[in-house]
Amino acid sequence: MANIENMIKWMTDRKGRVTYSMNTRLGPNSYDCSSVVYFALISGGFLTSGVMGNTDTLFSHLEKAGWTQVKADASGNYPAKKGDIFIWGNRGASGGAAGHTGIFIDDQDRIIHCNYGYNGITINDHDMIWELNGCPAVTIYSYGKTESSQLKPQPNPPKAKPVPQEQPSGLVSMVGTFYPDRKLGVSQDTDPDDTKSPALDYYLPGMAINYDHYLHSNGYVWISYISQGGVRRYIAVGPDDGQTKSTWGTGFFN
Repeated sequence: MANIENMIKWMTDRKGRVTYSMNTRLGPNSYDCSSVVYFALISGGFLTSGVMGNTDTLFSHLEKAGWTQVKADASGNYPAKKGDIFIWGNRGASGGAAGHTGIFIDDQDRIIHCNYGYNGITINDHDMIWELNGCPAVTIYSYGKTESSQLKPQPNPPKAKPVPQEQPSGLVSMVGTFYPDRKLGVSQDTDPDDTKSPALDYYLPGMAINYDHYLHSNGYVWISYISQGGVRRYIAVGPDDGQTKSTWGTGFFN
């Protein structure tokens, strides 16, 4: 019998124990985003053993197995629940690096997924990861949900009101796009101490970071932007040494 808990358990059992690879994606030591979802679906009894595909074939495999698309509610929010599966990218063009997929592990938008950024299976906030990846098209599937229940707006847990964010002094207006040459952390402030201000997420080499300000702080140069949630974020892009050649990428005075 199909079981959501068994599907999620297959993922959590491998969290922190496997790496990410698109070349050796069938385990047991490495997987990619779609292969882990396929194996989890098999473990949960939703697919038969031996079925395998990619992000783009997942649309049809889920539908044939009794999964239905979750519709946006009246406010435009997708009421994702524990066990729902998300797919990023347009159907027919989401294979390989063009798409991504994973599983919601609760009703608070946390997901478990195998990803390149953390080189393995991790748990993250869906909306934050989605935003950092350029807000791609999203399709969410739920098992056994009827059409009528899809269209009915569902209540969401109340979200805390945002606390006004204290802005550091020294912000200089400058609009541009930065392309890092290494993995760079996104911070809520300009404190370089990871124990006091851990990275909220990461940009990977080559990803576009659109910024509107920069500043010098705590021995580094930082670019800054306003997130989709209306909160200012900061990314250190090099040491504050006055040298463009030491910048960790291109698109900022170089």
